[in-house]
Amino acid sequence: MKLASLTRSDDPGPLLAALRGEGPLVRLRVPLVGEVWTTTTDEAARAVLKDVDRFARDPRPVTGRSLASTYWWLPKRLSPLLESLLTKDGDDHRRLRRLVDRAFAKQAIDDLRPRLAARADALLRGMDPGAPADAVAGYTRPLPFEAIVDLLGLPERSLGPLRRGVAPLSSISGPVSAVLGLARLGGVQRLLRAEIEDARHEPRPGLLSDLVADMDGDRLSDDEALAMVFTLFVAGHETTVHLLNACLLTLCDAPALRDAVAEDAGARALFVEEVMRHFSPVALTKAHYARADADVMGVRVRKGEAVMPLLFAANHDPARFDRPGNLRADRRPNAHLGFGHGPHVCLGMQLARAEAQVGVERMLRMFPRYELASATRPGWTRRVGIRAPSGLSLRLRPRVAR
Repeated sequence: MKLASLTRSDDPGPLLAALRGEGPLVRLRVPLVGEVWTTTTDEAARAVLKDVDRFARDPRPVTGRSLASTYWWLPKRLSPLLESLLTKDGDDHRRLRRLVDRAFAKQAIDDLRPRLAARADALLRGMDPGAPADAVAGYTRPLPFEAIVDLLGLPERSLGPLRRGVAPLSSISGPVSAVLGLARLGGVQRLLRAEIEDARHEPRPGLLSDLVADMDGDRLSDDEALAMVFTLFVAGHETTVHLLNACLLTLCDAPALRDAVAEDAGARALFVEEVMRHFSPVALTKAHYARADADVMGVRVRKGEAVMPLLFAANHDPARFDRPGNLRADRRPNAHLGFGHGPHVCLGMQLARAEAQVGVERMLRMFPRYELASATRPGWTRRVGIRAPSGLSLRLRPRVAR
């Protein structure tokens, strides 16, 4: 089966059931990667994601091939971007995680919420309620991007160049668009290296200074800091864009839910978690390479073979969730795998949650009666490994003055 068959299906339930019927691990064709093993259940996904003894993120010790050789077409100047926290194992991963965990503490993210709300309000005021509005271009894409700039403590003047450089990556759907998108990253890399150097010599408020600061005699190198910041802009930004789109689209279908979500922070938090589970914007994880021949849930995986846990299937596993095909805004408990699991669980999950919660709350506060601009619902994005609406055109309805 092809991954796109799942991520672009309006009714994925039967497809997911058919996959589970084949076994806990099956072969799946993934664009840009090829045919890999993937998991079909929550139990199998968790087993692979937490098993650092049998699976590695870095293919070098297992296959003898580096990520740079795998992605041979990537310009050499961008090769440091492959050496991120996402591709490290063991002591290397624990070291990087220890150095950056403090910068992503929940308190630091909560302190960002007032600034995030101000950013959201400014974007919403810039949208024309008298005409159909492209909510992605005007709101759901720039809001997480600006939040990352604020979190890092980057100057406002960097917004434009960064947005122009990173924007093409959001349309990658195959090899050609990948090459074209990556070609513009040289300028982004130079800009970020300059900011990293400045932050080392003149500490400033924000995450960037925390990332480059010494911690018990250790610190991130320039390449490690660059890879971390780049990962935040690409992986962290895209995930939140699609999560926020899914939240706003869901509320178009559930007007009765809006008051509770708008006024109750607890209800809003539960709603965002359920949308994350139901849509699973990040449908599958990075590759995990078998360190040796292994039996995984009764399936033989050979040394060097890649397993990419299918988070979408795990989040719709009836063995874990009651009626998983139904979106229940108050679902509790909700132990979904939308942010991953194990040592590589998403570092920026608290940021993504805050962005989605604030983004929804500010939209409902300013345009409580917004609706889809067309009777035709948006389709599904063609982004590889992403399950989310392809766009979101809204007719904004301002709050009626009493």
